[in-house]
Amino acid sequence: MCIHDANDNFCVQSLVKMICVYSRWHALKGCRMFHKNLFFLVTGMFVTGGLVTAPSLIAMAGTNTWTLEAVVQRTMEIAPEIRTAEAEIAARAGELTQAGAWPNPTVDLGADDSLGQEDGSGGTELTQITLSQPLPLRRLARQRAAARANLESARENRRYQRLLLESEASRVFRALQHTEARVALARSRLDLAEGFGRPEPGGKARDPLVRYLTPLERIRLAVLREEARQAVMVAEKDYQKALAEFRSLLALSADTAVQTAPLDLAAPPPELAGHEQNLEAHPLLASARREVEAARAGVAVAESQRFADPELNLFRERDYLNGERRDVTGVGISFQIPLWNQNRGPVAKARAEALRARAQVELRQRDMLTSLRQSYAELARVIEQARRTRDNLLEPARQVFDLTRRGFTSGELNLLALVDANNTHFEAQSRYLDLLKEAHLAGAELRLAAGISLLEEREVQP
Repeated sequence: MCIHDANDNFCVQSLVKMICVYSRWHALKGCRMFHKNLFFLVTGMFVTGGLVTAPSLIAMAGTNTWTLEAVVQRTMEIAPEIRTAEAEIAARAGELTQAGAWPNPTVDLGADDSLGQEDGSGGTELTQITLSQPLPLRRLARQRAAARANLESARENRRYQRLLLESEASRVFRALQHTEARVALARSRLDLAEGFGRPEPGGKARDPLVRYLTPLERIRLAVLREEARQAVMVAEKDYQKALAEFRSLLALSADTAVQTAPLDLAAPPPELAGHEQNLEAHPLLASARREVEAARAGVAVAESQRFADPELNLFRERDYLNGERRDVTGVGISFQIPLWNQNRGPVAKARAEALRARAQVELRQRDMLTSLRQSYAELARVIEQARRTRDNLLEPARQVFDLTRRGFTSGELNLLALVDANNTHFEAQSRYLDLLKEAHLAGAELRLAAGISLLEEREVQP
């Protein structure tokens, strides 16, 4: 049974044999960190050599592995930004409800002693009741239109907030993957550096001749090993920092075990033309258009509010007519005369805000199209560079490193050749890991610029 990669075929038996040799080697050295080193070595083989896929790693480890989709889902469930966006939507919904509400009527009561004086009975009595109702003839419909546009804008802002959170979750997740892979690579480099100039693991050397090391070569090898140890320390520091940020984002406890899927090469993006056609549905642009609608409705609202609403008045009065008390019922209407103030300032302000909203849409269209094209070009470039690095640099550097180690052990090559091959090999591996991370981050930027969600329109309850 074989596990296939894009370039080579590796058998399971070979992998098991390599692990066994590594185990005997560390058993002879008495290394206390054998199990941890073995885990990072195998993880590094998965990342840099592509031996097995993420499902195989899960099956072998027997633990749950975080994927980007799972990280995004978890982030959406606990992020306070989503609750803030939901609260904004609730506030806009309340404004929409209030925008269609009629103003309350008012009741005026009047009492005097006019009746008592007329009939000589004296005293004070209720003589007048007036009910006044403001009439918002055109204002309510315009207010509802503005409030409805504001509500839709808040909903689009929530969609955009989710895209921002997805981008942030992707950044944190890829940083953890990258640092974990660099730890595995650094440990692999240290293990190889520890073996330079020493017998082959397994007890008996293949060649009866022993490579003689000059004092200068021994010092240089010691420096090489110390550089490898320092690289492990730096990689572990970066990993712990990324792990702390990952746990904080997902609200995980400090003792929660975290394992991520191996870092792989990002998939090539679809055609740019398709992204440009779908750019009109981007939530940031849709929100700006809703703001234009709200601003236009705001102009109509300002025009309807130039003068106070007319009021319908119903009244009932009690008076003394023809020698007896009588009740009089009447109706009236009151309205404002725009003699001194015509309230043109609010209308001018609303029109200026509408112009600004339209200009903001054009500005967002320009900036978003530029960002989309830049993100697309960056992703395509990084993917191509990563492929070239994998195909034209990783394997040749590994072959040169293997041949140089053999030549150094047999005395055919000097230490400078070994150091150069060692540095070239691991620098190529490190550069490839950096390119993998850059490709995924560029993919996240492209999804954000194109308005594409990993959750595929699934609703996430905050």
